[in-house]
Amino acid sequence: MLKLRSGILGLTLTSALVLAAASANAADIYRPEAGGYKDGPAYVPVNTWTGFYIGANGGYGWNANHNSGDTVDPSGGFGGGQIGYNWQGGFGFGPHLVLGVEADIQGADISDSGPVTNGLIVAQGTSTLNYFGTVRGRIGYAFDRTLVYGTGGFAYGGVENKVAGVGKSSETQTGYAVGGGIEYKISPAWSLKGEYQFINLDASNTTGPLGFTSSDSSELHTVRVGVNYHLGGGYEPLK
Repeated sequence: MLKLRSGILGLTLTSALVLAAASANAADIYRPEAGGYKDGPAYVPVNTWTGFYIGANGGYGWNANHNSGDTVDPSGGFGGGQIGYNWQGGFGFGPHLVLGVEADIQGADISDSGPVTNGLIVAQGTSTLNYFGTVRGRIGYAFDRTLVYGTGGFAYGGVENKVAGVGKSSETQTGYAVGGGIEYKISPAWSLKGEYQFINLDASNTTGPLGFTSSDSSELHTVRVGVNYHLGGGYEPLK
């Protein structure tokens, strides 16, 4: 059986983190209305998770379907972006419940090569995950600026398998993703997050001479860190 392996894809979130840090410096400062400190009302941060957000992330994945005889074993990096929407409170569950939807897409350098066997036949195989993404629901509990959540939904990925002397296949596999994470608002508009996802994609087969068949089940553990910008996050008049 040929499984998915990743090499390290170097990614940085430096620019986004610098912007986030700059916003955080002013997170808790009262702001006056244009027109002066004396005449306009003071403004204070809005502390809510409700609204649209967009962000970037980078992470690392490794094989979740390892067998002791495997010679192709995945591990490596990925990076991309996410967009989503949260609803906080309401629905009869109190102010701490946060429901949401999120979609993400990742460019990946997840690839490995090694000998694979099928009975008495041995061949050199390579398996590559070029990209993957998810569309998921989220449910969480908000502790002021901190959000703890679970997530799950649809997953997809572009997988390419090659076996020397046998053949190759390239396809978009589909499956599911489940996981959870924690997110913290460093200002009304910016948040940092850490997240784990287990991703399972449908197996693909590469067949060739003498009945040689290689199957890729594309099961990955992934961890990532990211930054989100919350659209509409800002300030409201002090009452």
